[in-house]
Amino acid sequence: MPQESTVMDWDKLRIFHAVADAGSLTHAGDVLHLSQSAVSRQIRALEAHLGLSLFERSANSTVLRDWGARYFETVSGNLENIALASVAIRGDENGEEPPELPMESDQERILIVDDMPANIRRLHDVLHGRYQVVAHTRAEDALDWLLAGGEADLIMLDVRMTGMDGYALCRRLKAMPRLAKVPVMFLTSLDAPEDETEGFSVGACDYVARPFAPAVLLARIRVQLDLRRSNMALENLLQRRADRLERAEALLAGIRRSLADFQG
Repeated sequence: MPQESTVMDWDKLRIFHAVADAGSLTHAGDVLHLSQSAVSRQIRALEAHLGLSLFERSANSTVLRDWGARYFETVSGNLENIALASVAIRGDENGEEPPELPMESDQERILIVDDMPANIRRLHDVLHGRYQVVAHTRAEDALDWLLAGGEADLIMLDVRMTGMDGYALCRRLKAMPRLAKVPVMFLTSLDAPEDETEGFSVGACDYVARPFAPAVLLARIRVQLDLRRSNMALENLLQRRADRLERAEALLAGIRRSLADFQG
């Protein structure tokens, strides 16, 4: 959709400008409060869109290529105009401050619930450096943490646990409006078809049997997080359009009343 791609292009341009200005992914990340890997992903996405490699990269530096420098000169003087155009295209000409859309980063939080500390350590080793990791060894403790305001972008559950099992916890989560849309992935040693069927029936988005391949697991996690991000952006866009439609209908109703009073 034009509105979404414009917003994302603006974010990528801001990040490109910061990197070109700072001459370093790390320094740009410090300014933008993003990790070096998150900045790098955005720059590569911009390069893929342009079909150009804007930077010469080495282990110790990030240097603008000649055409990257020319692109920086063009973009740098027009960032304000690009931002204003992005706002106008999204339909915010009335001066309403647009909501901040999250830029891609590695700060998504994953909640792990497993009563085996060794399983948690294994998962932590795979996820560390890519995501924030919160872990609980009891489903009840994880539920209390969430009810107290804890937030996660994805929840990974074992099935067989002491006390409340993973299926029961998933049912509880899906019954709560604040948590119902958080993706839940089962990671378990149970691999029978009926176990997998039960996992999906209680609301899981994915079901992974141990042992798992780290690269495959990371790819499946990324799919669910990207899907959640897209759904949130779409819901945000639809809500804003619904609000504008409501305001337009109220305006039309007022005009009709004025016409009726005039004719009367």
